[in-house]
Amino acid sequence: MRFLVTDVGNTNVTIALHDGNKWCDQDRVKTKDKNCITIYKRIISKYDYDVAVISSVVPNLTGSVVKANEGRAKDKTILINNNLNTGLKNIPEELGSDILCNLVAAHAIYPDHYVTVADFGTAFTTETISPDGEVLGVTIGPGMMTSVKALVQNTAQLPDLRLDLPETVLGRTSVESIKAGVIFGFTGQVEVITRQIEKELGKEVKLIVTGGFSRYIQAYINREFRADIYHTIEGARLIGLMNL
Repeated sequence: MRFLVTDVGNTNVTIALHDGNKWCDQDRVKTKDKNCITIYKRIISKYDYDVAVISSVVPNLTGSVVKANEGRAKDKTILINNNLNTGLKNIPEELGSDILCNLVAAHAIYPDHYVTVADFGTAFTTETISPDGEVLGVTIGPGMMTSVKALVQNTAQLPDLRLDLPETVLGRTSVESIKAGVIFGFTGQVEVITRQIEKELGKEVKLIVTGGFSRYIQAYINREFRADIYHTIEGARLIGLMNL
């Protein structure tokens, strides 16, 4: 069964095709592009799929994305929400669909462990689940580029910049210093938050790192972790399977 998964985020709409065995293709369109839905329809028109699964945290796009897929999915179009069958327990009412997807995938990968997912997107989130599938809690903060944009917009003498890997934590120019502060700062957040979770639980957690900006910090994390750029959409696919 072929799944087309759409993750409507605050920065990008991510579209990925799963052929029943593996992820095959992935496309992106900017969420704030005035032609977003037109481009989205053109992208999904090239795919042949049985089930469409949609996770959205952007309400003004949700209906249009659902409608576009209802005309193309052969069997079913599923919009992810907290009322679907997910196999999880104690789900907070306000939990976003992207975080729900992360937790479902985490529990499927490590069903016998406590697991924390660190997701580097427009927001930086961590979400933790227990071995019996209970949603234990979430942290939410500004993401990497969100932080950089806020810094540049609110500071008169700092230049706009493209985020990439710093060569050193000892920046000598404004650009080098911002890169070092953001990359090593977010690496520190992952490690401190994970340690605090383990302290409060009295248990070790498995760490999964995902999200579009996660590639920038992976080289600096000083603990074992799993990196998977498909993690969120895999969780969406799994929820789709549970609700056919």
